[in-house]
Amino acid sequence: MTDDRTSNEIESADATVAATRATPQTNWSDTVTFTPATYAEPRCLTELREVVRLAHAARRQVRPRGSGHSWNDAIVTADCSVNTSKLTPANKHACVCNTLGTAARNCMEVTDELVTGVDGRKYHRIGVPAGMCQGDFANLAQRLGAPLPTQGPAPDITLSGFVANGCHGTGWSEPTIAELVYGLDLVAPDGRVLSFTADSIPPGFESLGLGAAELMNVVRVSQGALGVLARIVFQLPAEPFNLRVTNQFVPVTDVFDRADPSKLQRLIEGHDYVEIFWFPYNNYKMHWLTPVPAGPEKDTLWVMAFDRTSDPVSADAGFVELWNDVFGVLALAGGAIGPLVDAHPKVVPAMSSFALKTMKWKNHFSDPVVLTPPDAFLYQKHYFRNFLDLEFTMPMQGDQGFADIVAAFYQLVDRMEAWRSGSEGNMPYPINLNAHARFVRNSQATLSPAYAAAGSSQHTCYFEYLSYSHGSLTKTYDAFNGEFYSEAHGLGWKKWGGLPNWGKDLGSVPGIDEYVHAILAAKPGAAPSRLEQFLAVRDRIDPDGATFTNAYLRGFFLGRATSHVLRGAPASSYPEMPAQPARRSFSLANVSHTSPNEPMRAQGMELYHDLAAGAAFLVNEHGEVNLLALEHDPATGTLHYTVAAPSRHLGFEEILDRVALFHGRPAA
Repeated sequence: MTDDRTSNEIESADATVAATRATPQTNWSDTVTFTPATYAEPRCLTELREVVRLAHAARRQVRPRGSGHSWNDAIVTADCSVNTSKLTPANKHACVCNTLGTAARNCMEVTDELVTGVDGRKYHRIGVPAGMCQGDFANLAQRLGAPLPTQGPAPDITLSGFVANGCHGTGWSEPTIAELVYGLDLVAPDGRVLSFTADSIPPGFESLGLGAAELMNVVRVSQGALGVLARIVFQLPAEPFNLRVTNQFVPVTDVFDRADPSKLQRLIEGHDYVEIFWFPYNNYKMHWLTPVPAGPEKDTLWVMAFDRTSDPVSADAGFVELWNDVFGVLALAGGAIGPLVDAHPKVVPAMSSFALKTMKWKNHFSDPVVLTPPDAFLYQKHYFRNFLDLEFTMPMQGDQGFADIVAAFYQLVDRMEAWRSGSEGNMPYPINLNAHARFVRNSQATLSPAYAAAGSSQHTCYFEYLSYSHGSLTKTYDAFNGEFYSEAHGLGWKKWGGLPNWGKDLGSVPGIDEYVHAILAAKPGAAPSRLEQFLAVRDRIDPDGATFTNAYLRGFFLGRATSHVLRGAPASSYPEMPAQPARRSFSLANVSHTSPNEPMRAQGMELYHDLAAGAAFLVNEHGEVNLLALEHDPATGTLHYTVAAPSRHLGFEEILDRVALFHGRPAA
């Protein structure tokens, strides 16, 4: 593509930069904030090129960002922040790239080419602008007859960030998303467009001694250090398939058994795709107004499994909406649960149980069901916002790999138990949302967290744990990480030698810069290290990272610690619990559904009963979850409800007024 521009185009791009100065920026969860001198949202390649060129000419740093689904300072800059999320097919009317040369395409257009691979299989090469969201692209690929063979659950993540961070989906035999990339276009510091493909090398890179495929492995996962990603071409098998979805709710020890790791192995190898969720301390009983957990090994896991099938879709549109929305309802409720956990940490076991029961209700009537890949994989239409996430990869080799994952699970659980017992830490539930494991094959992308040499039999587990970020919970989470990953406690999940997921809360891990640098700088004999290979390409594009490498990335490249501060969501005030908590009784005969899997509904609210645990959950009209202690008197058929936690929106008697509606009585 030529550098020729009309004066109107340059003036338009200049205006884009000038009109957006000093705009405060945050990540999507509002835990990272910064104010760059310049902020731009280019709508097409012409504008993107000019924004980058002008910033470089002014010797300003440029950091790209998309939807901001991250918990670290990778997007932070004091200079020029470029948001690529407007680079989508919807903005093709704004693209003037076709005026820059006779053969130039409209850079916002979607392209599709059917090709035959070296393996004889048919593939679709689908080119899209980098700001397109994962969910939109998954649906596009499905319509073209080349469904994504792996993907993450959140539809609103931009492809630019998903690829540049080497993100993963799930699938024991599947690669990461970056492995599906055939080619990409990067905007270099001077505004040039560098086009890389698995078959071709752009001019000026021949002397690096890398073949086209090797060079693509370097640029696939760049964390924005090689330029601003403008366009991506995916190569996807032209092989439509559907997914049979099954859900299991099983004891923890049916999967994570300290004495028998083969249980985990049979589960993972028995399905094409597996995801495992643990909501901490979900097995509990109410002791008056306090949920008391039975202990992690008594808990229940949610295991979600997908298997490829040629069977037709068996779910109607209503079910698909339910499948894609109920986890989202829990996500939205999390916005209210987090402040409550911050103010009253004792509620964690009950809230974990509520989350699990919500999933059971969503799934108990649905197994098995056949869905399209986008409908199955994108199960989280609404993504959690006010929470924190830390994730590490764990390389897996043979049977020992499964034993390592079981050991890693209990490594985390045992440290959490030390905090709960009071022997360590200052909060009983430092991890209060969930732990989540997914399994993939590996990746040959140089900076991929799942990296393995070509031909390796290695698989990779991505293991994460999440907590709410409200008030003091952010400091507690980071304090737990600081202790868990310390040398005194076995280095935490650094013990397993895998890289972290680049998008997570890495700054809370002590020594993370040195740890990452040591892995990337390790030399395999006489060959260059992964870091040397990556930096050679970076310096060919951006010498010494002057334009695109910020302080956060430089810490990994040099092995030197950088500062890191996350802010939590604001704390919320709650009324004090009264000395005599509000209490009412109702006849069980008026309750038509007493199963914890079947919530009652009234006036836009829901009521769940858990007779075994002695608890009830009211989801009120504000989306807030109110916890009540529940006593069942079988002799009289009476349910006694006692408010066990305060509400930000309702008084104690008002909570019971809502409960009364479910028993056929008007509110008092």
